[in-house]
Amino acid sequence: MKKGILYIAIMIFSFEVWSQDIHFSQFDVNVLSINPAYAGMLQRDFRLANNYKNQWGSIGIPYSTFSVAYDMNVLKQKAFKKGISDIGVGVSFSQDKAGTSNWSKNQFGLSLSAIQEVDRHTKMSLGLQGGYGQNSVTVDKLSWDNQFANSAYDETLPTREKFANSSKSFIDVSGGLLLENRETEDKIFTGGIAYYHINKPMYTLFSNDRLPSKIVVHATYETPIGSSLTMKRIIPKLLYARQGKHQEIIAGALYRNVMKESSSHTTFANETYVDFGVYYRFNDAFIFLTAIDYKNFRFGFSYDTNVSKLASATRSRGGFEFSLTYKGFFSDNRIKLKKA
Repeated sequence: MKKGILYIAIMIFSFEVWSQDIHFSQFDVNVLSINPAYAGMLQRDFRLANNYKNQWGSIGIPYSTFSVAYDMNVLKQKAFKKGISDIGVGVSFSQDKAGTSNWSKNQFGLSLSAIQEVDRHTKMSLGLQGGYGQNSVTVDKLSWDNQFANSAYDETLPTREKFANSSKSFIDVSGGLLLENRETEDKIFTGGIAYYHINKPMYTLFSNDRLPSKIVVHATYETPIGSSLTMKRIIPKLLYARQGKHQEIIAGALYRNVMKESSSHTTFANETYVDFGVYYRFNDAFIFLTAIDYKNFRFGFSYDTNVSKLASATRSRGGFEFSLTYKGFFSDNRIKLKKA
């Protein structure tokens, strides 16, 4: 591979791939990655969420993506008693890694939200997120044309290349608005809009390109199937994201079978349910997923089946994704019965 061709390839790869943020098929697990206003917007006191995605192993070295996020309510009990705004905080970390060069993108975010009750059934949240990101590449394991002698590769030969391990850091600012309406505990609408990379930071390793801003619109509606007393629910979901010239649309639905209902304000009863669903990422893949929620834990698994023009190379094999979420209370606040 000639140096000029390699340099152009790196530049194209840098712009086309790393100009996009991380994205998961189970996009509603690390919710801070789609809207910072989600920080603290939950019925429990805190939430810990993790995603891991591995893809494109069928056409080379796998491309892996990892994220972990934690968010919590700060003034939940005081806000409930006094009718004041609640405060949510959250921290998140994500990493993309690909190829022999370990081309990596690491992002850390700190989110802060103000949550206000609009009426008995509706809450609104306004969130801000400050972030720190770093892109990096390691060239030590790459092979170069100067290391081939007599048609054989010799890693001990000098590369005679000027490329070196490199990294680029940047500061990032984002914001979002979220609305939640709980008509009942099994009729819940959540929708919002977020704007990421407001400051369009410089992020590339070999040029002064700026990270394009990204707009995200999302909505979820959980509703019973049939009568309000049923334990079966349908949950349509929609995600639209636009970043520069790149666009992502995911639409689909989950079927939820509830085995045991929960209490929203105590630790006495935890909901248990199983989810099955299918999403479609437009012009890219079908996503088949299942999840089980037991006590405070939720474990999810999904698999992407590629249907884009790349399907002939991947043989329709995309990648798998795992998620694990834990939601809980800081203390046992179940209702204690007094002795007669």
